[in-house]
Amino acid sequence: MEVFITAVNKLIIIFLLVLIGCFAKKKDIIDDCFIDKFSGFLTKIVVPCFIISSMQLSYTPELLQKGIVVFVTCMIMHIWGMLVGFGTGKLFRVPHMNLGIWVFSCMFANIGFMGVPVISMIFGGNSVFYCAFATAAFNLASYTLGIWIIGRYGDGSHPVEISLRQLLKLPVNIAIIIGMILFIGNIQLPEAIGGTVKMVGDMIAPLAMIYIGAVLGRMRLKEMIYDRWAYVISIIRLIVVPLTAYLMLRPFITDQLVLGVVIVGLSTPIGAYCAILAAQYGADEKTASRYIFISTALSILTMPFFFFLFI
Repeated sequence: MEVFITAVNKLIIIFLLVLIGCFAKKKDIIDDCFIDKFSGFLTKIVVPCFIISSMQLSYTPELLQKGIVVFVTCMIMHIWGMLVGFGTGKLFRVPHMNLGIWVFSCMFANIGFMGVPVISMIFGGNSVFYCAFATAAFNLASYTLGIWIIGRYGDGSHPVEISLRQLLKLPVNIAIIIGMILFIGNIQLPEAIGGTVKMVGDMIAPLAMIYIGAVLGRMRLKEMIYDRWAYVISIIRLIVVPLTAYLMLRPFITDQLVLGVVIVGLSTPIGAYCAILAAQYGADEKTASRYIFISTALSILTMPFFFFLFI
């Protein structure tokens, strides 16, 4: 009962942080320019610091093995999401121009901005270490399969370019590489540096939730809430994909924490990267934004179900 109450309180905290961000945007305390810059601050500084800090653990082969299990499982689940996306896209006769966005939405959840902070708050412990492997899987799949899918169903005006150098230059991936070197080498950062990295990384939960609230706050409701397909794709993203994944993986993954990180990560809404790629490769950016908005709003109601599977 105590664990249940703790989880509920953390969910309320998450919801209130989102409301604070939304309120700040609606009252013009923060503007669009701040939100855009804030996104870069999170992805280039806070999240990398969080990942490095989370990997400052004593090396054990078992811990590394479980991290690899998370990585491989997440890659398989991205493939599963792609199959679900193409299957439902054909079932609902999604227009060619929107099919790439539809499939991408089924494949990639918002592991960075929602998955990592929420998982760290709900599970704690080694869950943040496993999040680094889940993030690595997301980056690898989204920068290869994701770009290819969005580009293939765009207007054809932008050639699809998949660059390994670009992938390795991502701050998050650099942080994962640094974290892995420190972890495998059993190297602890000096107290002053390690303390600074940890302090910055610990800001991820409140800042990420406030950022998401601010993004929701700048959307015009009338443009968003009347797209019925946004609700359909949100149900697929938030319920169908993680629930089917849970049923498939439960017989094979006995470690509840490993399974919890994967499933809760899958239960997060459509990643904001979908809209970025849509704009870059000639797909419908507005449709992608509607999908992201509705799925993010509904995720506050659906994600708790998956938390409670593991507490």
